Amino acid sequence: MVKPLIGINPYYFYHNSSWWNGTKENYYNAVWLGGGVPMTIHHSANESFVDEIIQHIDGLLMVGGPDLPIQTYSGNQPELLDDDVMHQNRESFDRAIFKSALKLNKPILAICAGFQHINIIYGGTLYEDIPTQVERNVFHGDFNGDWAEHTVHLEEGSLISRVMGHNDPIVASTHHQGIRKLGKGLQSVGRASDGLIEAVEDTENPEAFIAVQWHPELSTDTSNHLNLFKWLTLKSLERKNT
Repeated sequence: MVKPLIGINPYYFYHNSSWWNGTKENYYNAVWLGGGVPMTIHHSANESFVDEIIQHIDGLLMVGGPDLPIQTYSGNQPELLDDDVMHQNRESFDRAIFKSALKLNKPILAICAGFQHINIIYGGTLYEDIPTQVERNVFHGDFNGDWAEHTVHLEEGSLISRVMGHNDPIVASTHHQGIRKLGKGLQSVGRASDGLIEAVEDTENPEAFIAVQWHPELSTDTSNHLNLFKWLTLKSLERKNT
């Protein structure tokens, strides 16, 4: 059986007088373990190429990254952003490939910044900095630093609960931003004990994607987190063969 090809949106950064794209090895390893073949896709300045790119992959993994540009969600406290903010080229490309994957019925697994970006695309907003703006917040780890573990409660019967086989998984967390206002057309299906939304689904098509705030690629030694990547692979195979 031919394994499905899973496209991964790239990190985008400046180094040695050039712009580079790249993918953290943990994401590649998680896709391999889940039964797929990982491939980093790259930004195209020509939006007409986006559908062609998505047509050539079987599933999409939207990975973590830096803070989303504040103007994309009408935030008003730019001083709370990290020094590293997502380049507009990546933000535009990620937005375009997500919309294309939805339109072409490709399975999507979104993690951390990918999860936040989906909320923005649906018209939602973000906390610029959880420790500053969320009272009695759970420690969600240090962005670009040490990660933390905490429990997330998943809605019983939700897609993610069924996929993970657990309603209260312990998750690996490393971020300082999160969903403030939920986007229209999304439903919250997972929360941390401080109330922060940790998992969302589309209200009209809850099978379209799984989106999580935490980092399951750091916990593939446990079956419930690896199951997210297995879901991406199996759904990709199913839709490829229909």
